[in-house]
Amino acid sequence: MNRFGQLPDRPSPDDLVVEVPAFEDDRPQPEPAPPAAAPELVAATEFARASHAPPTIRSTQMRAGVWIAGVPIAALVVIAVVQVLFAG
Repeated sequence: MNRFGQLPDRPSPDDLVVEVPAFEDDRPQPEPAPPAAAPELVAATEFARASHAPPTIRSTQMRAGVWIAGVPIAALVVIAVVQVLFAG
């Protein structure tokens, strides 16, 4: 028989704990930063670290740059050629 006039008991907090197994992080870690007392060494380390990184300009950015710069230049070249042909 169901007793709808009474609320159920509260669950135990131990029943709500989920155990998650730990795993080892095997990703490559960056080199530790040199002491802050040597700003030249910090700058040289960051420059060396950045020199091996892949370029940040993506092909879509290059394509957009070509369109933004190339279309007006091509239009000016066409206008110049037409003026030279019809001027003579």
